Amino acid sequence: MPTYKNLLLWMVLAVLLMLEIGLGTAGITVAQVFEALTHPQSAPIAHSTIIWDSRIPRTMAAALAGASLAWSGMLMQTMFRNPLAGPSMLGISSGASLGVALLVLSGGTFIMSSELGYMSIAVAAIIGAFAALALVLLVAERISDQPTLLIFGIMLSFFTSALVDALQSQATNESLRSYVNWGLGSFADCDHRENALMAAGLIMSLLLTRAILPRLNLLLLGEQYAGTMGIDITQTRRLMMVITGILAGITTAFCGPVSFIGLAVPHVSRRLIASADHRRNLLPTLLLGAILALFCDLISRLSALPLNTIASALGAPFVILLMLRWSRFKSMI
Repeated sequence: MPTYKNLLLWMVLAVLLMLEIGLGTAGITVAQVFEALTHPQSAPIAHSTIIWDSRIPRTMAAALAGASLAWSGMLMQTMFRNPLAGPSMLGISSGASLGVALLVLSGGTFIMSSELGYMSIAVAAIIGAFAALALVLLVAERISDQPTLLIFGIMLSFFTSALVDALQSQATNESLRSYVNWGLGSFADCDHRENALMAAGLIMSLLLTRAILPRLNLLLLGEQYAGTMGIDITQTRRLMMVITGILAGITTAFCGPVSFIGLAVPHVSRRLIASADHRRNLLPTLLLGAILALFCDLISRLSALPLNTIASALGAPFVILLMLRWSRFKSMI
């Protein structure tokens, strides 16, 4: 990728990071924000608390979640060779939703009020996400046909959604409100510990990606061709699903089922660098994912609208455009 494009993405990311930290309803001036960042001990306690305990964790959560969802979307579109594939296609997000629903909607609200607090929702979502991933991996051992595996993931999503609907119909108002709030998506509830876990998951996933990165371009040419080039298709596909499970599972656990970022960003990255080469797409995809997530969160904060409302409003027109211009996009994947 040309150096100036990399530099431009880094500059846009830096501007959004500063806007996320500097803007808010607390009425803290730019000078006060700078003082809280550089001299937190001498700054007013209220300002330091807002900046370091609220705005910075939220900003880092948005950047990490956006990068994670974007790269998981890239892997899913490569594995299924489908431009409409995203992190939710394997039922991972639905599994996380079911885990939260089982905790919150079936009488587990008392856990949320205990010392475990918000972490109980995250743990339930992680368990649900990886349970769904384990089921998909088990089926993938028996099914080698990618379209069939994709259909299985979609059917798994429908099945888990049916279970969630059944739980919602029997839930109390308080527990239903808690579940709906989680489902709207938000980066505001993440703290430094959760950001550290998301960062660890992203780093682990990138290390695993490095092991299969040279194989991904061959997969775009078809599994038969990749197999003739000596690629272990089963192992590569298994690693791609594990990476997606880590990225989408942890992100969904802490931030809710954030939509469209994983679907839209890979296409933007390919168009930006005019190439489907994964080695050239890795960094732009991560940066664009962070940029889009930060932008959506910034609009959400300023408009007081839910995060998923903003993400869907931006992502849905893109998907429609993608479907209308299928032939042009199909040549990029």
